[in-house]
Amino acid sequence: MKSGAAAGAVAGLVGGIVSIVLGIIGSSIGLFALAPLPVEYATSISVVLSIVFGAIFGALYSRFHDPIPGKGISKGIYFGLMIWLVKDIAAGAFVPLLSRRLDWTVSIALIFVGFFEWIVYGSLLGALYKK
Repeated sequence: MKSGAAAGAVAGLVGGIVSIVLGIIGSSIGLFALAPLPVEYATSISVVLSIVFGAIFGALYSRFHDPIPGKGISKGIYFGLMIWLVKDIAAGAFVPLLSRRLDWTVSIALIFVGFFEWIVYGSLLGALYKK
């Protein structure tokens, strides 16, 4: 795809699905607790936000494509890991400080699930986007 936003939206959709599946698995084995929301509501929000932010990050990827190291899929993985470091680890550090109702299990979920979500996102983005 020539459009970074379109490639990012597709990669975001798949990354969002991965995060939902891993969130359910992690919750069922007791690694962390899911948000107290109805499953349909949480799933629909997650998918929509994954597509929207996937498109935004895909547009950024197309803009900063050249300085990112690697080629193809590895370039996308590097980009996905950069997003993970900035977005999920920072959010994981601040979540317990911002709300008394949320504990460290939410941070664990953001960091653990986010890692796999952004690896999948970056892999697909690197494979789909063609400059």
